[in-house]
Amino acid sequence: MITLTAAGLACAPRLPDPVPVPESAQLERFLEASGTPDQPRLIEFKWRYRGREGRFSGEGAVRINPPDSVRLDLLGPGWSGVQSAVLVGDQVYYIGEQKIQLPPPTFLWSMLGTFRPPAAIAPRGASRGEYSQLTYRLSERESVIFLFDAEGRLVEAELTVGDDAVQTIRVEPGDPGEDPVAYRWPKEGRYRDLVEFLEISIDVTSSREHAPFESRIFRAAVR
Repeated sequence: MITLTAAGLACAPRLPDPVPVPESAQLERFLEASGTPDQPRLIEFKWRYRGREGRFSGEGAVRINPPDSVRLDLLGPGWSGVQSAVLVGDQVYYIGEQKIQLPPPTFLWSMLGTFRPPAAIAPRGASRGEYSQLTYRLSERESVIFLFDAEGRLVEAELTVGDDAVQTIRVEPGDPGEDPVAYRWPKEGRYRDLVEFLEISIDVTSSREHAPFESRIFRAAVR
């Protein structure tokens, strides 16, 4: 979902080894609150896709009705439709033909700078210098790891199988504005699937608060 070149995002920080924290559930609640939009918002961005289907790029928009409804529209040249999706909670619904492969719901939220922990799984919290980390064990071999900066902003997410990362998200938080603890849409984001050999990147061009969007634009969720 964004125009990111290899130099578009800062290199991943070199982090010290994780030090377990005693109140992982409390840390999870704080980070989820910090990473959740509190106002309807219209986001416009440029996007780039590279995968087995080919290479595509264009412009796009996201419409958000907090706390859990998102409409994503990817547009091609001349604002022609490429693909649309509705994200409600932990479910994603596609509108029309699915032309390119988008991230799974948890990582699609992560591309929006929004932290949505896997349901019914207790996290393992850790401190890594000024960063915080939450790890969720999905199965004996699979885990999802989220990394947050000193202000509680989601900056990285990773799906691992064994010791190998198979899907990654990198995001750069936007400017804090007048309220340094308010949710921020990221300036840039990049999703990579290292198994399917695809990359989706976004570069935000504008972000503004908006009146609540009409519920009909999210109706794909009930089809």
